This record gives sequence, structure tokens and C-alpha cells, in this order.
Amino acid sequence: MSLLIGRLRPLIRSAALLRNQSKSVKKPAIRHAGTITYRAHSVKDTGLAYYLGEGISFFFWYWILYHCWFEFDHLVPPHEYPDPSKFTDEELGIPPDDED
Repeated sequence: MSLLIGRLRPLIRSAALLRNQSKSVKKPAIRHAGTITYRAHSVKDTGLAYYLGEGISFFFWYWILYHCWFEFDHLVPPHEYPDPSKFTDEELGIPPDDED
């Protein structure tokens, strides 16, 4: 019998711990950790780092958007459209006149 109780002892302890935890869940947690870090940095950037990052970001996006607008041929090569009057009937899929 003592062997059975010895094997059940960890199970009984965990059940007792679960009972005690259910009571403590109702209480709000008191934390003395300082600042809240959920979706916010706990360490603020210095003014120099912030403005330097904004300046680099502005220059980066200015460079990309300027070159996309004024030098679009770098992204998409210029396409020369063919003259439609130089197409033959065969290229257009028109059958010859003598064919019935």
C-alpha cells in the first residue's frame, strides 16, 4: 500500500498546487519591474539617434522614389513599338487571297 501512495504523492502535490493557483489567479499581479515594455521600447533613443534615423530614412526613400519617377528606364527598359504598317498578312494571320 505504501508503494501505491509513494507513486501517487507527486500527483497529489500537483493537484494541491493547481488548487492553490486557481485562487491566486483572481488577484491582480503586483509587479515592480519598472516600465511596461509591451509594444514599446523601454529604453528611449537619444535625440541624435532619432533624427539621424529619420534623416537616413528620408534620404533612402527620396532616392528610390526620385529614380523611379525620373529614371524609370532603369527599371523597365525602353520598348520600341513596331510599325503596324510593316506587318505582313502572314504575321497578322490573314490567309492568302487565292486560297478558298
